[in-house]
Amino acid sequence: MNFLSNIRNAFIANLVIVIFHIYIAFAVEGLDFLLIVLPVGLLITGAYYFRGRIGAALLTIPTIGYLLIVPDLFEAITNEGGDAEIGWGVYILVPFWLFTIILNIFTIFSEAKKSSKSK
Repeated sequence: MNFLSNIRNAFIANLVIVIFHIYIAFAVEGLDFLLIVLPVGLLITGAYYFRGRIGAALLTIPTIGYLLIVPDLFEAITNEGGDAEIGWGVYILVPFWLFTIILNIFTIFSEAKKSSKSK
């Protein structure tokens, strides 16, 4: 359980997603896509830096964004709307992304609880 509530692990998992999307911005989407990706990276970095209640709040913002795309993730994995450029990689990316969402949720609750105990 400690693994799921460690903000360092959440930071690393989210960083993998951000780095992947930076690659996607350069290779597929175009540099305008970085206008979305870089602020998410800054929020995740801020969450790791500040930790506690502030870190939990900063990590909540990208997690809500991730939750909004869950239907698209399931659509991609069921091949109804799969992206031809990613191909079989969707079977690696989607479970990792879902794991990251769960990891973020556990970390948010853990970080908020830590700061509540200290007061």
